Amino acid sequence: MTVPHPVRRAAALLAACALLAVGLVTLAMYRSQPARAASVGEFTMTPGSGRLTDPQPIAGSIGIPGMCPEVTREELNWNSVLNLYVVKADGTEAKVLSGITDKGPYTAATPAISLAAADNAGLFVGGLSNVVTGDGTYELRVRCVDNFDWAVPPDSIVPGDPYWSQKITVTGDSWVVGEGATATGLSLAAVPGDAEPGAAVRLTATVSPAEATGTVTFLDGTTPLGEAAVAGGKAEFTTTTLTQGRHDVTARFTPADSADWGASEASAATVLVYPADYEIRDASDTRLAVEPELQRGQQVKLVVRGCTAGTSYTMTMSGNDAAFPAATADASGVATWPSLTVPDNAVAGRAFWTFTAAGKNCKVNAGTGAEFSTASFTVPEPSTGSASPTGDPSDDPTDDPTDDPTDDPTDEPTDGATDGAADSSGTTSGTTSGATGGDSGAGGTSTTGGGLASTGSEIALFSGIGAVVLCTAGLLFVRYGRRNGLLTFGDPRA
Repeated sequence: MTVPHPVRRAAALLAACALLAVGLVTLAMYRSQPARAASVGEFTMTPGSGRLTDPQPIAGSIGIPGMCPEVTREELNWNSVLNLYVVKADGTEAKVLSGITDKGPYTAATPAISLAAADNAGLFVGGLSNVVTGDGTYELRVRCVDNFDWAVPPDSIVPGDPYWSQKITVTGDSWVVGEGATATGLSLAAVPGDAEPGAAVRLTATVSPAEATGTVTFLDGTTPLGEAAVAGGKAEFTTTTLTQGRHDVTARFTPADSADWGASEASAATVLVYPADYEIRDASDTRLAVEPELQRGQQVKLVVRGCTAGTSYTMTMSGNDAAFPAATADASGVATWPSLTVPDNAVAGRAFWTFTAAGKNCKVNAGTGAEFSTASFTVPEPSTGSASPTGDPSDDPTDDPTDDPTDDPTDEPTDGATDGAADSSGTTSGTTSGATGGDSGAGGTSTTGGGLASTGSEIALFSGIGAVVLCTAGLLFVRYGRRNGLLTFGDPRA
């Protein structure tokens, strides 16, 4: 068996690496090519409108501005048949018409190609209602396909994937040629959702896209409340006219130019307008805030709504056994305790007045909602020096104080450090040291990478440089070996 000289083996290995690098360059350049599908013009449609639910939604005729590819392979050619597609929301295509052969072969621009079934043998008609998913603008594409199975030509036969395009705008069941108005969306928020009569309620409508211009009308059912101009995708309006009860408020967007933007309406936002379920008032009959802070010994007035008329309600307080009077609800279902005193021994924290009657609890929203039986408030911590519930203090904190101080000094001074005392230089130990570690992602700059084509081009560049270097090195090795007699074979092995 003949064994190559070591230098020759190295040169062969280097050459193999160079060939591999060249292969990688070729692959990277191939994969980095951009997608070749592109529109090569705009086709025309006559008539320029129709309905999605028609038996043939796209009818009449079309015109193409150029010729189909002049390519033939055996019995297949790509200039005799056209297909019409609609681009769906996900970017894929669905056939609308398949097998348009009138005026074929399409070897030049053709202004009027009939779409009637009588002029196109074997014409397939697809519906639009199951492809179009809502109002908006959709793209149509006309492609040249083979005359055998009406398929789009493969790249190996026709370079690229050219097509002619057109756009239609769909509104409800109707479509028209052109981009038309851009569809809009509208949402509505009402704050607060529970308000008292006469209170301000802020209505905020959000329009999308935010670039849409126009006005928003706010309505209480069908009754207009007011309107506001859209700015930055929002329109706001504040009302104080909502009466007691439930209100389903809506909003409608009217575009400034209906050719640019479509109208839209928001789903209803519910606002409940009722007087407060209960009120706590101070001695001057001033209404206090929700869950107020009450002092020990303070007298307040409690008004509770939504109770059963003519029913007597007993009163207790959480965490306290003090006795309180009962109150009877009037004809309007309002129970009033004109004077309730916070006990002096009330425990600090959140507390509740609790009012109950057998099977007849009061209800929220003036008696229309769920039951409730408490009114909440808070009790502060006792102030310094104030009386508080405690045990008996000791009157004489010290029975026998030491009257005499120690007169005698220590006879023997301390010459050194106290036995057992630690050296001051070593007493502080065990100090916790823990550097706060930052989030591994915080502070990092997020860099958006390029597309696949860009990445492939970079790979091709560096791989190409590597291939050139390897090939050059291989050639130099071979020339050096031949000149110096290194590229020889050794003695055959036994």
